[in-house]
Amino acid sequence: MVKSFGYKLPGYFMEYGPIEAHSEAEAKGLIRRKLGVSRLPWGLQVWDLSTRPLARWRIASAS
Repeated sequence: MVKSFGYKLPGYFMEYGPIEAHSEAEAKGLIRRKLGVSRLPWGLQVWDLSTRPLARWRIASAS
């Protein structure tokens, strides 16, 4: 069964996804190819979107 995964790069607040894969290991491989790197950055967070959806970021308007 194909699952959807999200990911967040270390030091950034933006969350990216969805990445569709059968497992977290496969999702990490797809992310590695998408970023064009041979090794994923230390501290990269990957999670199943069925357990926690992507955060929607909003910029607070100045008053």
